[in-house]
Formats: sequence, C-alpha cells, structure tokens
Amino acid sequence: MSLRSRLLGSALLTVALAAFAASVSLAPTVPLEPAADAVSIIAPTPYSFLVAPALFAVGGVLLVGGAAALAGVDLSARATLLAPALGGLAAFAVVVGVLNAPAATLPALAESDALATAVAGAAGSIATGAVVGCAVAPVVRATTTEDTVALLAGSVLLLAALAAGASDPQSLVTGGIGGAAAVALLWAVDPDRWRP
Repeated sequence: MSLRSRLLGSALLTVALAAFAASVSLAPTVPLEPAADAVSIIAPTPYSFLVAPALFAVGGVLLVGGAAALAGVDLSARATLLAPALGGLAAFAVVVGVLNAPAATLPALAESDALATAVAGAAGSIATGAVVGCAVAPVVRATTTEDTVALLAGSVLLLAALAAGASDPQSLVTGGIGGAAAVALLWAVDPDRWRP
C-alpha cells in the first residue's frame, strides 16, 4: 500500500465526513409524532430539501471510495453497492431525528404507521434522492470493470429509486448531481481504481 493511496484515502474520508456533517446541520428534521394529525417539519434553510440529498450522496460515494483508497485495495463494482445503502440510511436516520432523539425515535420507528408515514414523507424523499446519487457509483464502476451482475444490480436500484421518488423530482435531481460530482472527483483523483 503506497503512501499516496493512504493520503488520498484519508483526504476522501475527511471530505465524506464533512459532507455528512454538513448534511446533519442542513437537512430538515421530521419528528415522529404518531399521536399528532400533522407532522411538523423543521428546515434550517429554504434550501434544505435541495441540498440534503446531494450532500448525503457525496458522503456515501466518497466514504466507499475513500475506504478503498485508504486500505489500498482494488475497489470492486460490487463493493460500491454499499454506497446507496450508506447514503440512504444516513439520510433517513438524520431526517427522522435518530441523531437528535434516538430514545424517542427508534421505538417510534418500530410502529408500522409511523414508519410508513416517514417513508412516504420528507424523510423518504430525501433518502431516495441520496440513493439515486449514490447508485451512480456502482453503475459507473460496473461499467468500467465490465461486471454485469453489479451493473444490473446498480441499474435496477437506480431505476427503482427513480420510480419511488417520482413525486419529488427535485431530490432526485440534486441527489443525482451530488453522486455524479462525487464519482467525477474520484475519477479525477483516483484513476487507478475508477478509470478503465
């Protein structure tokens, strides 16, 4: 493992963590209130719904790419399928308030009504946008490595996320832009792993 690879991996992980930290402070929060008729949304800025999916997508893609560079391993296309899971779960957890109030949120998520409401609402939209952005990584990596199974899995995941988030195209677009930007960054700074 070369020093350059370790430094690059550390830098990419730092940027990924910074993207996640920024998304935590900028993402809207939808507290789970099963007893209430309406769910209140706390948005730090008017642009919270646009910026959050992109930041989660950037964080998810760079986390996977940075970990591979830090470990000095060849990044398989199948390993990049972790990016959509990481980005989507992080987005959903932050928006429903798991970080702010885990003791109240986690038991509430166990109730099917509360979980269905969260998935159908803002939390689901932002998570879907993050998944769309993160799914760009496995599709690109599978294309360059000619891994048909990973390409099919990434494509199906991308299309499913697009279909699920069709009611909120802004999250899909900004998430996609964030994921594409993260892949472009990895393409530029880590050509040994990302270019064919």
